[in-house]
Amino acid sequence: MVTRNVFLPVVVAALGLLLAARPAPAACGETGVQLQILGSGGPGASSGRASAGYLVWVDGVSRILVDAGGGIKQRFHASGADLEDVGLLALSHFHPDHSAEVPALLWPGGGGLRVAGPSGSSAFPSLDDWLDGLFGPGGIFRVLAGRLDLDAVTVDVAAGAPAEVWRDGDVRVRGIGVPHADVPTVGYRVDVGDVSVGFSSDQNGSDAAFVELVRDVDVLVVHLGGAETSTGRSAELHARPSVWGALAADAGAGRVVASHVSTSSPQVLADSLAHLRAAYGGPVTVGEDLLCVPLP
Repeated sequence: MVTRNVFLPVVVAALGLLLAARPAPAACGETGVQLQILGSGGPGASSGRASAGYLVWVDGVSRILVDAGGGIKQRFHASGADLEDVGLLALSHFHPDHSAEVPALLWPGGGGLRVAGPSGSSAFPSLDDWLDGLFGPGGIFRVLAGRLDLDAVTVDVAAGAPAEVWRDGDVRVRGIGVPHADVPTVGYRVDVGDVSVGFSSDQNGSDAAFVELVRDVDVLVVHLGGAETSTGRSAELHARPSVWGALAADAGAGRVVASHVSTSSPQVLADSLAHLRAAYGGPVTVGEDLLCVPLP
């Protein structure tokens, strides 16, 4: 008598569903420069978006990682990126939704990496203190202390002028302190030859020096952390959407990418985008995890 394993088809079918659910690699183009959004969300649910994280690809190579918030490790690997190719990790500030994934990304360690980030304050560590608190001999992840070769470059957020944090051939990255209430924070500009992308990070949009840094960028990434009706502490931390629109128009940005979406409500997002577009007449792309945006 022949016996059949009735469970085998069920197992095979379940395995097929699991494999189908895994995200496919989402590599950007093999030539030119692309911005890839690893995480387009903010704090809170954000409709399942990962927290802030961005890759700059040059000719099919992942060269620069800007921010590393919760959830972007999975997106990083799904993108097809290789940490060995990344020459610069540029951190804007030390809120968890911008930096919490760094230990997971660097595990199990090996190789060298330049890390840029802000100077400190009484409430927040400097870049050096933050790295030492995580990866130093007495740090939380001291298991990595002897495995990492990190070249730290601190941006003085009070300087009021851009600082060059990395240059490699025709790739240049500059950072400047931006007003995010009392949180030391850096906004960045990446130039690759004659194309460019600016990263606002979290800020309230009140500093003209940042506008000058990102003047005429091909793409400006702005963070929709605040609503048009924001007041008080929220307004000190995050620009209103109309402020982002006015800032992008003033800077002459070729395209705006609206990211760091801090709501799960489609209507709230639509309202924010309407206010942004009312002040900025150029194209606006709504950020999504793993989306690639060619430059220019």
